[in-house]
Formats: sequence, C-alpha cells, structure tokens
Amino acid sequence: MFDVLAILRKNAAYAFFVVAAAWLAVAVLGDSPLTLWPVVACVVSGITLRMWPGQRFTWAWVVSTAVLGFLLSAYQVYAWAPFLGGTFSALAATSFVGFAIFAVVHVFLFVVGLGPTIPKSAAA
Repeated sequence: MFDVLAILRKNAAYAFFVVAAAWLAVAVLGDSPLTLWPVVACVVSGITLRMWPGQRFTWAWVVSTAVLGFLLSAYQVYAWAPFLGGTFSALAATSFVGFAIFAVVHVFLFVVGLGPTIPKSAAA
C-alpha cells in the first residue's frame, strides 16, 4: 500500500526549508531580528537532513527545532488570545490563527523528525 508518512519523512528536509521561509516572512513583516532564530534552526535542520540523515546530531537538531518552534508558536497563540475581543481583534485574530497553524506545522515536523531517517535499503 501507499505509505504517505514514509514519503513525507523522505522529503522532510524540504518541509523544514518551507517553514524557514515562512518564519523569515514573519521576521521581516514583524521587523524583529529576534525571530530569525527559527529561520536559522529550520535551515540547519533541512541541511542536516539532506547531508547526514542517519546521524544522532541530525535527529537531535530536528526534534529540537520542531519542539522549540512549537513552543514559540504556542506562546504567540497564548499572547494574542486576550486581544481577540478587544480593539485589536482583527490583528489578534490574524496572528492567533497564523501562529496556531505554525504550531500544528511544528507538530507535523516533530512527528516526521521522530521517524527513522535511514532508508531500509541503506541500513542493511
């Protein structure tokens, strides 16, 4: 049968590059150089997944990037939640939904990063 998760794990590096581009957009739009750390972490995760997919460092870096990105996104959801009913409700709703989607994407990256990165043919 067609294994979707195996295909996603095989192309996980590209997912990290896409998420890095999205974080870069957030950093540029928010005019905050502090939010460039998720960009760097995701790019390094993508590079290590492409170059050294079976190394322990790669697994640790990928999982750490996914968890820390999730924590940052979840905190932003938490921080914007009180503003949903106030004066800034339009901005709050946009940020709330955007960072909630980021949180779900980082959970996806976590699940993909937990799986085996060495193809079965290379492990034999």
